[in-house]
Amino acid sequence: MKIRLLRNLVLLFLMLCVALPGGLLQPIYEVQAASVKPVATYTSPQKIKFVSYSKAWTVAKLKQLSAELLKNVHGEELAYLSEVELSAVNKEGEDGVAHMNYSWTKGDMSDLVMDKGTKIVLYNANSNTTIESVAATLSHEYGHHFTHYWLMKKEHKLPSNPKSKWVALRGIKGYPVVFTEDAEEPGYSHFWDAAEIMADDYMVMFGSPTGKQAMANSMLKEEIGFFQGVENEQIPSVMALPKVRSYWLQLSGIKDPQPLSFKEPKLTAITAVTTIDGDIVHKFTYEAGSTNAELAKRLQYGVYWSEDASDESFSIDYTELVTGKLSIQLDYALPQAKRVIITVYAYDPKTKQYVYAKRQAYNLSNLKKPIKLAQ
Repeated sequence: MKIRLLRNLVLLFLMLCVALPGGLLQPIYEVQAASVKPVATYTSPQKIKFVSYSKAWTVAKLKQLSAELLKNVHGEELAYLSEVELSAVNKEGEDGVAHMNYSWTKGDMSDLVMDKGTKIVLYNANSNTTIESVAATLSHEYGHHFTHYWLMKKEHKLPSNPKSKWVALRGIKGYPVVFTEDAEEPGYSHFWDAAEIMADDYMVMFGSPTGKQAMANSMLKEEIGFFQGVENEQIPSVMALPKVRSYWLQLSGIKDPQPLSFKEPKLTAITAVTTIDGDIVHKFTYEAGSTNAELAKRLQYGVYWSEDASDESFSIDYTELVTGKLSIQLDYALPQAKRVIITVYAYDPKTKQYVYAKRQAYNLSNLKKPIKLAQ
């Protein structure tokens, strides 16, 4: 359902909105049936109410979740968060949602501000029963709250507004990013939704160490790749864009809690190597992921590749992580294909932060002579 704005307002108009998985703002509907009584409740010293509808989440665990929430970088916007709910509702492909309130009096919404009362709902609480299992989702949903609050306060804009300063800084020109509040709109893509990109950026830059560690661990547990949790890695890595980090810090007035100097670990070459057995294997060479010598020394590198990037959820293969080395040699050949997409990642095991390079395409029809393709 698309929200149609009433532009001829005289009195203060308040609209209750919900940030759906696509970052969309829609009218709020009750998530938990009113007749269902909570299993446990806890109110934090910050006056945030934690409500559990799952037996797996006791008062003791709600207190732990309250402490986990505070590990996410926060400022005055925290006072606008009223509730975190652990819902027993099972949502396939959706682990959380953030409901937000905002208001304005002018027809052009130029005085748009957030109102208190944000509610974060974490679904699948009967299966996600540990702090680690919900930490990344909590960071992402708080990221919606954080980015909405500061965009509204300082620029009086929503993430769906393509004229925010963030758009110019994020390096998304030429990408099919969508700015909309209507998931039914033709051409809409959750993968390309600006609000989702903002929330993931927050999670990567300012999210809790617990959530970042959980995402890093996902590689070992699920064998799905270097990092799980960030949806769109076709756009530039936010960690290689210090102006975006500075933008949010300046908007919020928050001192950078963890200044780091990452840069894009650009792939410089793919080389064919002939083994003593006469087999062809391939070697990746790439730039360091930081100009800081101490950080560069501890960075762990990994490389992804895919034969087909036409789909947002294509299958991939990847290397093991290596520490401090600026090349990785496989003991086998890359797939023989006309178009193979390569991405280099650099991960800091100390801070759980990571950065990735712009994807590069190679023609490997001739395994002995990899050819870099134009972007």
